[in-house]
Amino acid sequence: MARGKMKIGIAFCILGFVVGSLRPPSVGAAQLPPIEKVEIKPNRAIYVNDKPFFPIMAWLQNATNFPVIAECGMNSTAGFTGRSKDVEGAAQYLDQMAKAGLYGVMPYRANLKGHPALLGYIHGDEPDLPHEESDAVVEAAPAMRVNTKTPLWKILDGDTSSWSVFDPLEGSSATIKLKEPVTVESLAVWLTISDGLSTAKEIVFEADGKEILKATLDAKRGRQSFNLPQPATFRELTMKVLSAQAGANAYGSFGEVEGFDKAGKNVLLSKPRAVPRAFPDRTLREYQQIKAGDPSRPIFMTLTGYFHPIFKKWGEEPRKMYPEYVKCTDIIGYDIYPIYGWNKPEWIYLVHEATDLLVNMAGGRPVYAWIETSKGSQWTGELERQKDVTPTHIRAEVWMAICRGATIIGYFTHIWKPSYQQFGVPPENRKALAEINAQITRLAPAILGDSPGRAVTIGSKENVKLDAMAKRKDNDLYIFAVNYDEALKKAAATIKVEGLKAGTKIVVEDEDRALTSGDGSFDDSFEPLAVHIYRLEAAAK
Repeated sequence: MARGKMKIGIAFCILGFVVGSLRPPSVGAAQLPPIEKVEIKPNRAIYVNDKPFFPIMAWLQNATNFPVIAECGMNSTAGFTGRSKDVEGAAQYLDQMAKAGLYGVMPYRANLKGHPALLGYIHGDEPDLPHEESDAVVEAAPAMRVNTKTPLWKILDGDTSSWSVFDPLEGSSATIKLKEPVTVESLAVWLTISDGLSTAKEIVFEADGKEILKATLDAKRGRQSFNLPQPATFRELTMKVLSAQAGANAYGSFGEVEGFDKAGKNVLLSKPRAVPRAFPDRTLREYQQIKAGDPSRPIFMTLTGYFHPIFKKWGEEPRKMYPEYVKCTDIIGYDIYPIYGWNKPEWIYLVHEATDLLVNMAGGRPVYAWIETSKGSQWTGELERQKDVTPTHIRAEVWMAICRGATIIGYFTHIWKPSYQQFGVPPENRKALAEINAQITRLAPAILGDSPGRAVTIGSKENVKLDAMAKRKDNDLYIFAVNYDEALKKAAATIKVEGLKAGTKIVVEDEDRALTSGDGSFDDSFEPLAVHIYRLEAAAK
C-alpha cells in the first residue's frame, strides 16, 4: 500500500536469517534458535542472540500459510490475524509460528513478553495514511440511516464526484449549520445517477425554518441551478426530499449542494482537510507504552510511501511530520507498489528513491521496504488490464532497497482478483522469491558488514540509473549493483574502486562468471533492471 499497504485487517510476516546457520529455504526456518535477546547495532543491523540477522518479511498470513512462507525463504511473520482483544489467541498464534520455525513481529500484548519466537512488536499500520475530515456540520433527519463511509459533509466538499447517501431518499432531509450567516441568491444541487439508486425528484429548501425554494429536479447528472425569488440570509439551511423516483434501492445520493452569493461565490463550500490516521504525538505515546511494558524487543512501524513528494498527498509543511514518526519507533519501513498499487512499471525507481529518503530520516534505525509480488490489486482496474509483476521486477526492487540501505525486506502477497488470497503469489514468482531470499540469506554477513573504507562508484556513458553499495566481509570486498532505470535501458557500466589493481579477478556471484579489472575500475553490462553482485578477494586490495 498504499494506496498504502492495501490492507483489510492484514498483518506483517517477516523472514529472517541468523547469519552462520545457512540452510535451504524449505528447511531453514525450522532451525531457528529460540530468541533470548534482540539488539540493534551499527549499520542498521538487527542482532538475535548476538548474531546478525536479516529479516525478510511477508504481510499478515493465516497459520495455514506458514509452510509456503518458509518455502519461499521466509522465517518470520508479523501482525496478528485475530481480534485485537484476543490476548490468548495472540499467544497461540505466536506458538504456531514457533512450531513452523518462524519468528513473529506482533502487536503488543503483555503475555507475549519473553516468548522465544517474538522478534519484536509492531505499531498500528500506516499511522500517516491520510483521510479527510471536515469542519462542516450537516445533520440528518432522525429517520435517516447514516452511512459513515459517505458522511453528509461530502455534499459541501467541492468534489462533485463524491457523494453522500440519503437512506431512505424519499422523505429525507439534511440541515447545514453554518458558523456565520450567509446570503445567497441561487441554490444548486448535483444528483448521483446510478443503476439501482432512487433519484430525488421534488425538493424544498428552508432557511432558518422558512421555505425559500421548491424545485423539481431532472434525473440527470450535472449541476441543476435555481434562482431564488429574493436573496435569503441564514445560518441554517435544510434540504428536504419531498418525492423521489424509485429505484431498486430505497436510498439515493447527492453529489453536492451549492449556494451562490451576489458575486457568484459558493458560500456553502467547506473543503475537507487531510488528516493522518494517527498523529505523531499519539504514536509516540503508544511507543512509550510498549517500551514500558517490554523494553527487550524492538518496535517496528510501517509508513505509507507518501513521504515521497511524487504522491503530493501532503504539502511541504505536513511532510515535516515524518521525522516525528521516526522518533516513535526503533525500526521504520514503508510500502510503495509501483505495479500492483498503481499499474505503473515506470514508477519502479520509486523504491530506490523512497528507501534513500527514509534511510536519511531514520537516524541509524533499521529500514525496511515492502515489495510487491504479483498483480491482483483491488485498486487498479480489471485483472485483465493489470500489468504483471515479474521475477525481474521483484529482484530489482529488492536490491534497489538494499543498495540504498535497507537491512530488512518485506513482501506483500495479498491479492483480491480473481479472488481474495493472503498468499496469491504465482508459481514463477514463488520460485523467484526462494532464490532471491536464499541469496540475501547467504550474503547477509556482507550486506550487514562495514563500509570498505575506499570509494566505490558506478556509472555509464548512457546516463542510465545505476546504483552500487560496497561492503567488507573478512577483508573481501562485495559490491551490490542494480540497474533501476524506469526506461528499461541497457547499460555498459564502469565500476570504479579506489586502489583496485589491474588484472584483479572479480567473481560475479551466482552467475558462474568472473571479470578482470583494469587499473582502478572494471566494466560490466547491465540489462534493464539487472542486478549483479561482485566479490573481490582480500588479495585484491
